[in-house]
Amino acid sequence: MKAIKWLMTGVLALSLTACASYYPVAVDVQPTVDAKGGVYRGQAISLSSQDKRKNDYIIQIEQNNKAPVVVGASNNIKVQMEQALAQGFSNQGAFIEQGSPTQIQLELEEVLARVIRGHISYDVVQQLRMQLVLKRDGRTITKQYRRSAQAEFPGRLHPELDKVKDAVNEQLTLMLKDMLNDRDVQQFIGAQ
Repeated sequence: MKAIKWLMTGVLALSLTACASYYPVAVDVQPTVDAKGGVYRGQAISLSSQDKRKNDYIIQIEQNNKAPVVVGASNNIKVQMEQALAQGFSNQGAFIEQGSPTQIQLELEEVLARVIRGHISYDVVQQLRMQLVLKRDGRTITKQYRRSAQAEFPGRLHPELDKVKDAVNEQLTLMLKDMLNDRDVQQFIGAQ
């Protein structure tokens, strides 16, 4: 009897592990930048970033009667966003120079795609919140950015995480575009 109990416990543990291991631990996040030149005339800016998110994962998969499965980013999302923003400002004509009097801090507050299982498909609900804090000569302005999107992907057993990852990358790319095209940010930097 004890042998059967141990065998059943082992089989149950393996089956639970198999379900959770279907998903990767992390996915590759790479926002892209499409910024045109001619916005700045060589103004110097200092750029930094801070990750203020409550969770370090970016995808949460929710299925009926099961614990949620979380998937993180394989690369540091804060660094990815800071580098992409720096590339965008550089493309627009600004110079990234640490110690510059014009300081910009990117703060990540939320980057999450919730994957919710339906009957024959998965709904992906994305929420992104970030802000830029710009400082120079005692002046500070804070600009908040929010993006939300919802999509439906087919899938009976498991959601296709490549599609979810692409949707997250698209929203991060659009968020960068919002920041780089923000007239208040452009005026603040350009008024040096």
